Amino acid sequence: MSRRLRMLYALTCGWHVMQLPRAASACAVCTAGRDEENQLAFLLTTIFMSVLPLAAIGSVVFVLWRRIRKLEASRQDGAEAARAGETAADASRAPLAPSGSWTR
Repeated sequence: MSRRLRMLYALTCGWHVMQLPRAASACAVCTAGRDEENQLAFLLTTIFMSVLPLAAIGSVVFVLWRRIRKLEASRQDGAEAARAGETAADASRAPLAPSGSWTR
């Protein structure tokens, strides 16, 4: 393909791309603020799109925080139960063997 032909092809493609919005009558802001219903829809959509990611991240943080609290509480309960079990085991061993004299 010659250089002139490539340049002509590029210009033709560029011109067609530039004409696409006109063909579709597509303009993002031309009719956005004309009537009150559109204004309210755009406002509510903007608020929704702003709050949604914050709510999703906040929900994940809250679930993780609550799960960590439950795990810490169960760990503390287990440690207290282990301490109570040790003291009960120590008390139950005392009558069986005096300290220092246990042999097999």
